[in-house]
Amino acid sequence: MEDFLLSLVFGLIGAVFGSFSVAQVWRLRASQLQDEKSAGEKIDSTEWKKLHSLVSKKVKNDRSHCLNCGYQLKWFDLIPIVSWISLGGKCRKCRSKIGALEFISEILMFVLFAIIFFVFNPVSNGFVSILATFRLVVLFLAFVPLAIMFIYDMKWSLLPTKIIWIFNCLAFIYWISGFVGVRGGFNFISAINFVISMSMFPLIYFVLAKVSKEQWVGGGDWILAVGLVLILPNLPVFAIFLLFLSNVIGLLFAVFQSILRFRKVKRGTQIPFGPAMILAALILLIFQQHILVNFAILMM
Repeated sequence: MEDFLLSLVFGLIGAVFGSFSVAQVWRLRASQLQDEKSAGEKIDSTEWKKLHSLVSKKVKNDRSHCLNCGYQLKWFDLIPIVSWISLGGKCRKCRSKIGALEFISEILMFVLFAIIFFVFNPVSNGFVSILATFRLVVLFLAFVPLAIMFIYDMKWSLLPTKIIWIFNCLAFIYWISGFVGVRGGFNFISAINFVISMSMFPLIYFVLAKVSKEQWVGGGDWILAVGLVLILPNLPVFAIFLLFLSNVIGLLFAVFQSILRFRKVKRGTQIPFGPAMILAALILLIFQQHILVNFAILMM
């Protein structure tokens, strides 16, 4: 019962992180449009009109506000999940639709944080592992840039480079901390596993990106792949599963896109692959213990 309640608490924290992630998505998009506008590129005027306030110098503070009327949101307008439901997905002042993105992101991050805490619970027999707690916090922090990249790539088929590197830095901290207190630490076998894992996924995508001039695989995809490999156990089998599962999910995305648009996805059509990779990594992260047990049985 205690574990369940703690999972709910961390789920609520996840919902807050989900709300924050969406807010950063809109700010990143506004910044991108501003850069494109300054460079003389053609941009969507309607979208710019909606988002320009996020980068306007006239805004004296960075508090959340309605993108339609500018109404500055109060604390009771920012309660994750609850506020969206109570307001019916509309602005309190102008009643314009807020959209379901915020609500869905908060729900999904609630579920993700609750599940991850349940799987990686640092409390055992009444004792709290400081190292496990540290790694769990780093993992939770890494989910913010992951959420931002997932949404951004789904909406605009682009992975923001600086967000990728923020995630990769957190992923590296998570990965290297996994060797602390482990017998043998980071040894020759660990190094071999690391090299093979990187060769099985990120390196393949790096080569594909360079050979195709980023037509088959985006330049950000292979960089993101590095971080995704780092948050998984340091075994080549996980890199292989990640490669396979990412492509399966990417194919399913293409099928769903075809169904939703009521037409076949033509050759050369861009399919955002970042979300497929992220979803695959999260699935492997959650079920890693089951995979490790079954892999050990097969190797016996």
